[in-house]
Amino acid sequence: MTSVGLNLFDQLSMHAWFLALAPEHQTLVAKTTVIQHFAPREFVARRGVISHYWIGVQRGLIKLAIYSADGRSCTFSGIPAGGWVGEGSVIKREVRKYDVIAVRDAEIMLIPEQTFHILLAESLPFTAFVIRQLNERMGEFIASLQNTRLLSADAQVAQAIAQLFHPVLYPRTMAVLAFSQEEIGLLTGLSRQRVNQALQELARLNLVTTSYQSIQVVDLDGLRRFGLAEL
Repeated sequence: MTSVGLNLFDQLSMHAWFLALAPEHQTLVAKTTVIQHFAPREFVARRGVISHYWIGVQRGLIKLAIYSADGRSCTFSGIPAGGWVGEGSVIKREVRKYDVIAVRDAEIMLIPEQTFHILLAESLPFTAFVIRQLNERMGEFIASLQNTRLLSADAQVAQAIAQLFHPVLYPRTMAVLAFSQEEIGLLTGLSRQRVNQALQELARLNLVTTSYQSIQVVDLDGLRRFGLAEL
């Protein structure tokens, strides 16, 4: 589903946590939320800056990463359409510890910290959502760290694709991913050539099929299991 042609309330209604809010809280969110567009490689939020917004991806793809002074990088996660991120920094009212960068053209929802804290204080459904979100995100980060340190490049690509299908964090991910090899490389930290090799192996095993600028997941369970025997 695309957000083109929808008003803000309709766009927010595409997210389950918003539908669970009381009417007065829905009105508050709709009045204070802003939507901004970001081009590929543009910073949505910068490391070291106070976090004033909770960030949602309405369309496109973003990543969470850190870049060192000498040009090295570490990618923590990719956030596709339907995902939300940054609640920890907003809750603690602290500077953001990572950069948020658009991997492709992205339409981003920004919910002000004041609105976020009102919901956290007054809405039990929202509080429950945030707690679950934090728990699931922690699990994702632990898995990502494990994968980066212990898995082969082929398995890292398999797990990076599989993580985009997390039913809680990314409920709108479709079976056909409009991702290029370069974009998968940005999520994994691997070169486009190495990602291509990995995708060829996953396709040989009938886990995915590939075409120009897209990847179709054929066997999601198999993709999630791929490489974990190495652990």
